[in-house]
Formats: sequence, structure tokens, C-alpha cells
Amino acid sequence: MIKVPAGNRQVAFLHAHGVQTYQCTNGAWGFLQPDAILESYGRAVVLHSKGPVWTSVEDGSSVTATTVASSPVPLAVPQLLLRATGNRGPGLLGAVTFVQRLNTTGGLSPTGACKEGSTASIPYTADYAFWVATP
Repeated sequence: MIKVPAGNRQVAFLHAHGVQTYQCTNGAWGFLQPDAILESYGRAVVLHSKGPVWTSVEDGSSVTATTVASSPVPLAVPQLLLRATGNRGPGLLGAVTFVQRLNTTGGLSPTGACKEGSTASIPYTADYAFWVATP
């Protein structure tokens, strides 16, 4: 289940559009990194990149996280619950404890043969919810 544990409250809910990038290694596609822009009302708020890390474009705060739960989605990358493993700076993401990736579309790995070292960036969308511990 990708439910956030009790004792946390949501501080942001942002829509993302970007790509999931895969690389061919030993004849098979493997996940390389995400690259996405998370928006609120059409305005970029957070950048999502390899780590995975999310960085606020407004205040420079960031959170790095690791997956603790996954829920499959037909024809899309799974929904995820991620636990923070590191935070930087005060601001929007500076105290985030959990991140949820919800409502995913697209982003699945290519299938079939591939040329060693080649990459493929597959468009995806998702909603990301950011949570902090309640005092």
C-alpha cells in the first residue's frame, strides 16, 4: 500500500510532466533516471531528477528519497511511496518525510532489442504529494 503513515501531513500536491529515461545495458533496457517539472497552476515549482531528488526552484530546498512501496498501474509506471533519506535547506522540501507518486500515465520501459549504450526517454505524467511529520 502506498499510504503515508500516520503522523504526517501533506504540504504540497503538484502535477508533473517529464520523461523516464532508460539505457540499454547488456542487451536489455534498464531504468536510468527521471526528468520532470512539477507544477502548480502552470508554474514550475519543483524539478525532479536522478537520485531520486526533488529540488524547489523557488527556495532551493530539496529532498532525496528511496522507494518503500509500489503499486502497479496498467500501461504506466507504478505509483510509489518513497521515504526521505536526506533533506537540504529550509523551505518547501526541507522537512519532507515522505513523497507519493500518484495518478501515473506512460513512462514504461521500451521493449525488445536495443543497441548497447543507447537511451530512450519515455514521456510520463504523475501527481506528487509531499508530506512532513506533524508536530
